[in-house]
Amino acid sequence: HVTGQTPYSPRYRNYVLFILFITYVLNFLDRQLMTILLEPIKAEFGASDTAMGFLTGFAFALFYATLGIPVARLADRWSRRNVIAISITLWSGMTALCGAASSFTQLALLRVGVGIGEAGGTPPSHSLIASYFPPGQRSTALSLHSTGTQFGILIGMLGGALIAETYGWRMAFVIFGAPGILVGLLLAFTVQEPPRPKADGGSMRADIGRVLRLPAFALIAIAGALTALSGYGLGAWSPSFLIRIHGLSLVEAGLLLGGIGTVGGIIGAVAGGLLCDKLCRSDQRWQLWLPALGAIGSAPMMLAFVLWPESQFWEVAGVKVPVAMLFMLLGGILASLWVGPTYAAIQSIAPDTLRTQASAIFLFAFNLVGLGLGPLVVGIASDLLQADFGVYGLRYALAFSMFGVVVGSVLFWRAAGRYRPLSEADALKTASQ
Repeated sequence: HVTGQTPYSPRYRNYVLFILFITYVLNFLDRQLMTILLEPIKAEFGASDTAMGFLTGFAFALFYATLGIPVARLADRWSRRNVIAISITLWSGMTALCGAASSFTQLALLRVGVGIGEAGGTPPSHSLIASYFPPGQRSTALSLHSTGTQFGILIGMLGGALIAETYGWRMAFVIFGAPGILVGLLLAFTVQEPPRPKADGGSMRADIGRVLRLPAFALIAIAGALTALSGYGLGAWSPSFLIRIHGLSLVEAGLLLGGIGTVGGIIGAVAGGLLCDKLCRSDQRWQLWLPALGAIGSAPMMLAFVLWPESQFWEVAGVKVPVAMLFMLLGGILASLWVGPTYAAIQSIAPDTLRTQASAIFLFAFNLVGLGLGPLVVGIASDLLQADFGVYGLRYALAFSMFGVVVGSVLFWRAAGRYRPLSEADALKTASQ
């Protein structure tokens, strides 16, 4: 097998992409289900916003992000396919068990288990896709794969709300946890592990050093982390924001966020991949210029979403639709432009034997800062601001969190100046220096 060549038929490559897409749907569904169920769980256990921010973000992200690197190292040296199959089985089982939690502490520990399982999901998937698809198609392939997050949000938000309203929040975890075990079996028995160069015998510390020395990698990782700080904070607390500020029910919030968030995310992710692959034919720096422009453009849209007066809304089929949701749609399109191009940029600067670890190190920063601190920072700020602003404390906490997107955009732009995709030989030479 030679880097850049894809000996598999287009039909089989697309099949593998579809299976990995379904895996990502379940990955994000299980991860985000907690978001729509935040209010009923908070009410049952009598928790504060700070505690729920910890449960939604940090309890999950600490183990998810930290274990991602050693699991990625295992995938680079063993089998990416097998690592993904084992991981989805673990996180799906833990998600189902969340429905049996009898205390806040038990639920937090089970969410840690979900995080441990999901540590082996995304990085090996990115590496597999990079092995199956040539460089000129990677942004599009990874963008299509990334839309799994949006479908996961749609199913989790709407389905989770409907199940919770009818059967209680516990049953939502059980119903959405079980299918992952079947997908894990399908992946293990139908997806091939592409041949690749044998990894050297270096230590994990040496591999991390090689990845961090790749052109523009450090700036890309920091930019992604700061952007995620705002994105995950907004994503985790948007249902509570619509319920508290705009007076929506749990089902209405799930319907609007699931539907509108999915449409915006899919449009942005697919458009970002297709547009980036086209623009990069003339200048490879579009791989990072496009994420920079998308991030800075999304900031005012998301700020308008959280600050728009709650008195302005439309009545659609008997459902109250805040005007603010229009800005959520536009902001979601722009914010999603970064996904495929950024992941493809990382895969293009890393040698084949370090691709999974490069993705894991990026996601370590992305998730530890974004998923781990984003919901927690917003929760703490909301509790602090409630003394002066009451229920509106959450609104201003979300507005404050938008600073991360602006700084992240600047860093993406700076990273573009250092970015250059390398051949396998050049990447190995650079990484060893």
